[in-house]
Amino acid sequence: MQIEAHLDAETIGRLEEQSELLLRMYQAEFAKDPTSLATESSRSNMIALRHSINQIYGAAAGLDIANAMGFPTDAGA
Repeated sequence: MQIEAHLDAETIGRLEEQSELLLRMYQAEFAKDPTSLATESSRSNMIALRHSINQIYGAAAGLDIANAMGFPTDAGA
């Protein structure tokens, strides 16, 4: 059983900054060539960060960060 972490504003801010950086990198690569290995790698990095957040801080924290970034989630499904 995983215990959900309670994140302070500083931690949330750092996670959002990192997410924003990875998103900008992905968008830049996608604009160059949507099918390139660099685009695929950038997308994988974004996914890996989300999974890491879920593993370290809990699924609720991952969802909070995704919502703050405006990423689509399956929370309503």
